[in-house]
Amino acid sequence: MRRSELTGSVNQSDLSPGVRSGGGSRVQLGLGSEPPTELDSARESVPGCERGRGRDREREQGTEFGSDRQPVTPAFVVDEAKLRRQAASFTAAMARVWPNGIVAYSVKTNSLPWIVAWMRTQGIWAETVSDDEYDLARALGHKPTRMVFNGPVKSREALLEAVQAGSIVNLDSRREVRWVCEYAHAHPAATVKVGVRINWNLDAECPGSTLSGQQGLRFGFHIDNGDLDDAIGQLKAAGVTINGLHLHATSLTRSLDLYRSAARAALKAITRHALALDYIDMGGGFFGGESPDFPTPAQYIEEIRDALCPVIDPTITRLIIEPGSALVSVAVDCHTSVVDAKPVQDYRVVVTDGSRTYMDPFFGGPSFQCDLVTEGEPISTPQVICGFTCVDTDRLTVLTDCPKLQEGDRVIYRQRGHYTSTFDTQFINYLPRVYVQTEAGELIQVRRRGTTADYLTGNEWGAP
Repeated sequence: MRRSELTGSVNQSDLSPGVRSGGGSRVQLGLGSEPPTELDSARESVPGCERGRGRDREREQGTEFGSDRQPVTPAFVVDEAKLRRQAASFTAAMARVWPNGIVAYSVKTNSLPWIVAWMRTQGIWAETVSDDEYDLARALGHKPTRMVFNGPVKSREALLEAVQAGSIVNLDSRREVRWVCEYAHAHPAATVKVGVRINWNLDAECPGSTLSGQQGLRFGFHIDNGDLDDAIGQLKAAGVTINGLHLHATSLTRSLDLYRSAARAALKAITRHALALDYIDMGGGFFGGESPDFPTPAQYIEEIRDALCPVIDPTITRLIIEPGSALVSVAVDCHTSVVDAKPVQDYRVVVTDGSRTYMDPFFGGPSFQCDLVTEGEPISTPQVICGFTCVDTDRLTVLTDCPKLQEGDRVIYRQRGHYTSTFDTQFINYLPRVYVQTEAGELIQVRRRGTTADYLTGNEWGAP
């Protein structure tokens, strides 16, 4: 079967990695079947569930790979070599430009346990934005002293636990300020250190650079309306040390202007409140790839350094950055197979076992880079590639003057590592498999396909 390349050039080994032994050790998570549980017995007593249990056993125990050692579709495939290149591009840039700086992976971008654990092996911290993410990162081996805890809805228990454990904690809400102040009053002998997230009028300085627009950023305490001053005043009055500032905005442009604007806001807060900081956390929003149209990791960090250096000493204050998509996007592909194809008016509708719910859960309508693996000859009839759902708008792309797709052919979507495989859509079908193509050339399954038993776990239902 030949490959039709729609965008760029991809080696055949990208799809069908050779299986050879390699040195070193690896950890496989979520493989194999799980032991029977009380839930299994309960399911078998419900009419129809015994049939589903049989299919579940097949999914758990077999068909990890196709007959030609390809991933069983639908599936995400993580390319470890690409992931390492992306990670190294940021860690090396930080080591050169801001030697004591911190690269912290944005766990929300892709919380696949294998990826979160792998980042730790590269010296990359975990940046979490919820109690659950904080617990997940710790369960996967990240030490609290090498974790950043952000987000607007931390629980009191998790917030104070992270403060006491030595994590970097950035406050984002008034109740968090209140909780920390109450804790400091109750423990006068304790040294309590927290950071504060700054909200600023980014759109005024960089119009059209973010999703927020004129409504303003959602997060943090605004620097120009007294909100930040009030939060800092309360913390200082309680004896709390403000040892860091956090600034982040979702960037549409990936440009350097956003970071210059953030640096100006940070400097304003530092000088106004005479802050002596252990760190400045500039968030994420970076580009990760090899396009000459966007800055490199080093250029981002250099721009931040140059903007902050009039006030900040990089040998004393650490820089934190929180890349997410820039690390994982290019390293993950989504493999799908054609299920059916039929003529409809002036088009061919091609149904696949993939879905926009897997690759674009927000249904934002991005363009996808994809490769076709097919023996079909090119046809002029436009082919509408559709997903498995019963949603009419589950259409991924339209191919023109491309090979005729038939049942069993493959459509492989490139660079789909961000906000996809762990976005947890279980609409109509359960979670797809995830594989890793190791640097040794081995293809391993690190997440099996979801099952009915998985879906029912934690639920209760009445007898029919």
